[in-house]
Amino acid sequence: MKITLSHEEMHYIALAEDVTGAPIIDCIEMEDRITYIVEKGKLGKAIGKNAKNIKTLEKMLRKEVKFVEYDKDKKSFITNLFKPYKLDEVVVMEGDEGTIVNVTITQDDKGKAIGKNGRNINILREIAKRHHDIIKLKIL
Repeated sequence: MKITLSHEEMHYIALAEDVTGAPIIDCIEMEDRITYIVEKGKLGKAIGKNAKNIKTLEKMLRKEVKFVEYDKDKKSFITNLFKPYKLDEVVVMEGDEGTIVNVTITQDDKGKAIGKNGRNINILREIAKRHHDIIKLKIL
């Protein structure tokens, strides 16, 4: 899937790569949060010891920063997207129209995963669509 980055997104990625030293695949800015997609196996490097890199970027950008580890496998990628929330089940259904994913999440984490006014789930849906052509992402 081809991702087109805006000038601003390219700037955010360059900045994050300078701060973290980790390869960044993509970033999405929505609702005062920048979510970076990091190359598989590089999440620890991106976050830094004691989340030092996240704190540095948040201070520089004055926005909340989150890192998500990329995975070619749709199910693994969705699981990574929802971290740190506890998922009971991830069901990926391939259809003619595209991929639909149903995520069953523990009752304690369900509200947090959705976020105030759907903020968190909207960000996750955008990332899932962008990287794995997931047309519907539903929390059960």
